[in-house]
Amino acid sequence: MRPVLNWITNLTGALVWGVVLITLFGVGLRLLQVKLFYEPRPPEHLEQKQRYLESVAAEHRVDGRDVPNFIVVFFDDLGYGDLSSYGNQLIQTPRIDALAASGLRMTEFYASANVCTPSRAGLLTGRLPHRSGTGTHVFFSEESPIATFRKFMGAGNEILADEILLPEALGAAGYATGMVGKWHLGGTPGFLPNDFGFDSYYGVLWSNDMQPLHVYRDREIEIEDGTEKNSGRSYRDEEDPRPLRGIDQSQLTENYTDEAVRFIEANHDRAFFLYLAHSMPHVPHYASAKFAGTSEGGVYGDVVEDLDRSVGKIVDALERLGLADNTLLLVTSDNGADYGGSPGFLRGRKGEILEGGQRVPMVASWPGRIPPNESGAMAMNTDFLPTLLGLAGVPLPSDRVIDGRDLTPLFTRNAASPHEYLYYLAPSLLPGGPVVGAVRDARFKYLVSSGDQGRDRPHLTRLDADRENHDLRHKHPADAERLASAARAMQGALSANVRGWRPAP
Repeated sequence: MRPVLNWITNLTGALVWGVVLITLFGVGLRLLQVKLFYEPRPPEHLEQKQRYLESVAAEHRVDGRDVPNFIVVFFDDLGYGDLSSYGNQLIQTPRIDALAASGLRMTEFYASANVCTPSRAGLLTGRLPHRSGTGTHVFFSEESPIATFRKFMGAGNEILADEILLPEALGAAGYATGMVGKWHLGGTPGFLPNDFGFDSYYGVLWSNDMQPLHVYRDREIEIEDGTEKNSGRSYRDEEDPRPLRGIDQSQLTENYTDEAVRFIEANHDRAFFLYLAHSMPHVPHYASAKFAGTSEGGVYGDVVEDLDRSVGKIVDALERLGLADNTLLLVTSDNGADYGGSPGFLRGRKGEILEGGQRVPMVASWPGRIPPNESGAMAMNTDFLPTLLGLAGVPLPSDRVIDGRDLTPLFTRNAASPHEYLYYLAPSLLPGGPVVGAVRDARFKYLVSSGDQGRDRPHLTRLDADRENHDLRHKHPADAERLASAARAMQGALSANVRGWRPAP
């Protein structure tokens, strides 16, 4: 009997190992296929997109019309409490503070995601990130194994080609469109900034902790990153640096600023849209040599004060060229503070759907049009697209849901928020349907799942009086159920039609 049992055991073990080896072989073959023959996810509404852009070009040109210029300054990981105008007592940001004092300072403004890539997609498309195929996690440089893994899992590593981005719509209307800084929405031909409506581009494709971090001018590498590849060290902190070769990250902020000023100068006599997406203060932190060690906020403070000086140079250029009164300048961040930065009085940080992960500073300046004011109305960076297109006299596309709303009344007349609810999408590295993790209205926020270890259950907070500490579901049951119902409704709508396509009229 024992020989038979041994034979069965050996056979079972051989079969298990055979299955393991076959599975590993299949996975390896699939990874090789992805690496060599990967094709981006096919677009579904490319024809509708083209028709929309042709219609804008034919019927809504800005030639001869009195329209404003637009500049969006987009910081990377700047926290709610990182500016002195938002309460920081160590870091001094006088140029941004001056804009906040003379324009609109918003205290309830949100990024559309709590990490880089999806927030950029939300800003440029006016849509919740899952609609554009970015999900709620970051893309990685094409050389990264994580990029290959994402493609293997069906998540992709590029924004979908049929999305309509802000520069495409404004460009079709006759605006000069320029981007300077961090793209982070794709790294292969067909998915670069010039492929999505930017006439000119200068910057990097990825976060500054990813490699290689080449600096591009349009589609060509202008500064090649020859830094030694990561061999296990984090490369995520200024105290663990590696010798940089080719690229000097301490010069990025200054170089971006100079390029932005050149774009403004080159297009001072026509309507323009400038998207200045800084790489900082994302880790690793590199302060400019001219000002290193001068901030009371340490290295991080040096970096943020560099960014403040950059905004000052943009404002100076507008004033020197007589463009300030006809330019809407928006200054904000792609998500909340990473460690090293400050979420202010908010709970949570980057990567979380707590307030510190998505509530960010936002300053709007337009002399003569936006009066000095502070607003507690809730808004999101998805609102930029409908706001800017509305001011340019360009209609929204009709074939897709635009989640953003026009903020012009809020900017110019201190109107109430155009939103009844704002939604927070739970982060996930892997593909899958969007998960509505939280929803807020003017007063309450409802977390579908608190995420607290040992007590993971829904949570209701009063944002006007608490910092997501106390659960008030039983104190305000009707409000809890109302917000829970709104979360379920949005979850159902996204699950049924994640791309947000609308039938042809």
